Amino acid sequence: MTIRTVIVDDEPLAREGVRLRLASEPDIVVIGEYGSARQAAEALCRDRPDLLFLDIEMPEEGGIELLRRIGPERVPAVVLVTAHEEHALEAFEVSVVDYVLKPIVEARFRLALARARRRLEERRAVGVGERLKELVDQLDPVGAAPPAAARAARPAVYTSRFLVRVGSREHPVSVACVDWIEADGDYARLHCGEKEYLVRETMASLDHALDPRAFGRIHRSAIVRFDRVVSLVSEGHGDCEIHLASGTVLRLSRNFRDRFRSALSHSGFAPGHDRSGRP
Repeated sequence: MTIRTVIVDDEPLAREGVRLRLASEPDIVVIGEYGSARQAAEALCRDRPDLLFLDIEMPEEGGIELLRRIGPERVPAVVLVTAHEEHALEAFEVSVVDYVLKPIVEARFRLALARARRRLEERRAVGVGERLKELVDQLDPVGAAPPAAARAARPAVYTSRFLVRVGSREHPVSVACVDWIEADGDYARLHCGEKEYLVRETMASLDHALDPRAFGRIHRSAIVRFDRVVSLVSEGHGDCEIHLASGTVLRLSRNFRDRFRSALSHSGFAPGHDRSGRP
């Protein structure tokens, strides 16, 4: 499988360093290099690369802001390149595979590349399974969907399980096992305790398919199960963290804050107090 790759960094030497390291990888084809987020945005939407090496800190617009602007459905597998490790903590919001620090350490770069390959292989396996299923459905009139009028007359039925691919097999995973869901390009990554599964769903489709009494969206790239929330922690300036029972800490976007708080309060589950002592 050829991995079409783009490098975005405002420093020419940094771009060259990544390109030279990728030159020895037979499956990697660098299809573009860009020195700013503005230059890269149009190319990423047009060329839809498989892999992106992206600098976090750039003039005018940083790497994280670029990914948010593009949107989770169009973000490829991403490896962040940064001089400051703390800046990479924002990566959970934009489905980043891994990050490497400047100056780049060869072993760390190879590890990040291996993780990116695994992520792309997962996406490919899920995509092949979905296409085969669609083909079988087309050939099987018994399983055909009912007319639109009949569907509209039915009461709302929410997803109760996901069919996930593990190797060559598919397994059902109950939504009750899901702690939170993360956007991963054209896919979604289910976080179930220590396990993760990839499914071919977008955040928009999941927003409608999941029971709103059990799940709520916290930003463009994540959905959380209400009964996994331990507390909401205010951080000032309208920002807020969500602490899950698993120990995972996620950021609650200001755009989704009021909607999520309202849905959480009506779910029958009361989160803990924030640091200020307010409920």
